[in-house]
Amino acid sequence: MKKPIIALYPSYTPSDNRQNVLMRYIHAVEKAGGAPFLLPLTTDEDIIETMVDMCDGMVFTGGDDAHPRHYGACLHEGCGDLCPERDAGEMAFAKQFLKTKKPFLAICRGIQLINIMYGGTLYQDINLERGRGLTHRQQPPYTVGSHGVKLVKDGFIAKLVGSDELCVNSMHHQAVKQLGKGLVIEGYATDGVTEALVATDRPFGVAVQWHPECMVDTDEASLKFFKALIKAAEK
Repeated sequence: MKKPIIALYPSYTPSDNRQNVLMRYIHAVEKAGGAPFLLPLTTDEDIIETMVDMCDGMVFTGGDDAHPRHYGACLHEGCGDLCPERDAGEMAFAKQFLKTKKPFLAICRGIQLINIMYGGTLYQDINLERGRGLTHRQQPPYTVGSHGVKLVKDGFIAKLVGSDELCVNSMHHQAVKQLGKGLVIEGYATDGVTEALVATDRPFGVAVQWHPECMVDTDEASLKFFKALIKAAEK
């Protein structure tokens, strides 16, 4: 049976000119019933258009911080590692992909990228710009949760997972600041950090600050995010 093609945007290592994606993303897509497809790093509009047409859905993966110039901010001392090559390629792809109504799941860097693409801004470092709250960079293993997330009651994500609360893992130091137009916040950490967004311009556009792909073998709710993406991509 033909499976929906789910595009994954890899990380990029300039020092050895190499793209890579963690196997946990591939495993999560496969486990949920999709066919993972790794995208090339390019800004060529014709290639991007071809790739967008080819895929049925998208996972925006984690990785380095996006350069703050993309949301009109100056570089803060707390900003982490940057990859301008990935920013250029991924944002060019996202611009074309988001013109469609195809479904996406955005994870960690992904939620930040989506917020930028919809016109929002970021905290470049949560502790330095918001003050210390929860520990948002837990120690491994990442297959277990480290803090709670409160979901909007009867919201899209709460209905998706069947609960108003989740226990999630956490591997980030940046977060949504000003919300992008066309996005709705559907989840907060107990310290007020935005943890989940939904895009209102398509049937399925979900972005989370944690890493559900790490927990698909141990947590039913985590797998539900990928299954919902695959189901939406089949339509």
